[in-house]
Amino acid sequence: MSQAAAAFRMQLDLQTRLFNNVTEGLSDTEANTRNSDQINNIKWVMGHMLDTRLGSMSKFAELPVDGSYRAQFGRGAILDLHAVYPSVEEITARWNEVSPLLSEAICKIPDDVFASKSPVQSPIADDTMLGMFAFLLSHEAYHLGQLGILRKLAGKEAMSFK
Repeated sequence: MSQAAAAFRMQLDLQTRLFNNVTEGLSDTEANTRNSDQINNIKWVMGHMLDTRLGSMSKFAELPVDGSYRAQFGRGAILDLHAVYPSVEEITARWNEVSPLLSEAICKIPDDVFASKSPVQSPIADDTMLGMFAFLLSHEAYHLGQLGILRKLAGKEAMSFK
């Protein structure tokens, strides 16, 4: 396994665990609560993170892409206050199905793939697939932080790092 793959796998596995920790004990009512007109609710952020793993990350890791959440949670989608979103339980279960597959697939990505040019430019000043995957993991970490704050606003204890 390349050093890049090993580092990405550690980060992906950490973020898989943190997603479960930050969403633990949240009800659908809590996850559907919107604390401000300017921010998304917990469930939308969860769904957006799942869509990224099922879409962009899976494509990068050469796994089948599942676009079933794209319309509701994909890039550019906005929170629809009248939509019926999947339950916290469904989103979490799907997260836990795809995550080990991604973790294993990342181990098999050779350095030449990481070094190849990304078909999509990321905000990172590196136009390779290495830069793109680094951005995708950063994107997840950003949303985990949002979930941590939204969790506290829902009256829950802070997320565990264990």
